[in-house]
Amino acid sequence: MAMEYFDEKIVPILKRKLPGSDVSGRLMAAAPVPGPSAALTTMQLFSKQNPSRQEVTKLQQQIKTNGAGVTVLRREISELRTKVQEQQKQLQDQDQKLLEQTQIIGEQNARLAELERKLREVMESAVGNSSGSTPAEEAPRKRKKATDSIGSPRKSKRLRNNK
Repeated sequence: MAMEYFDEKIVPILKRKLPGSDVSGRLMAAAPVPGPSAALTTMQLFSKQNPSRQEVTKLQQQIKTNGAGVTVLRREISELRTKVQEQQKQLQDQDQKLLEQTQIIGEQNARLAELERKLREVMESAVGNSSGSTPAEEAPRKRKKATDSIGSPRKSKRLRNNK
């Protein structure tokens, strides 16, 4: 009964795991018989342990080509590292320039706000003076100057000097 179970259940599983082998329950327990095939495998193992000159020279050539490839890759890596360092330096310079320009813009915005405040004061005083004791001829002239300066902004000294 145990042999039948082995033949029906276990042998098919072993056949699937070991394709091409003739597995049967009765032959599984038999020990392998030493013969010419066992001697051949020993010879093959011995030949793999002592490689021929041809195999050694082939391996030496592969080592040389691999060494040359490694050298090329090392050179490329060093070139790429220098490029990265240059780009980092450029990025630092650009960050510094951006910071400086941001400060300049802040200063210009403050100056612009001050000028706008002064302009409003001048406009208010011009409107106040025209309704006051100034002659009627002077008031339109003052208003005209104030409105002209609002319509066309003046260029800063730096921009005027660059022309």
